Amino acid sequence: MSKTQEDVQQRKTFYNNPDVAKHISKDGVPKSKAAMNALISAGGVGSGPDSFECLSFVVFSVHPQQINVRDKLNGKIIATINR
Repeated sequence: MSKTQEDVQQRKTFYNNPDVAKHISKDGVPKSKAAMNALISAGGVGSGPDSFECLSFVVFSVHPQQINVRDKLNGKIIATINR
């Protein structure tokens, strides 16, 4: 598996974690670096420059019923979080 595929899989696993989904549902989409670091901590991933760069390489689409997390690398939805 290549590094980019591993990164996509890491993001997919992270955003489908129930703790991360609960954090996003409660606090909303992270809009700052501090909020993103709090989200990474809630997911149980060690925070660091590599984790931050990998896990923040997504686009959040907020809808009335859900939040979609789309990977920037391939443009596919990797997680859907109910609001």
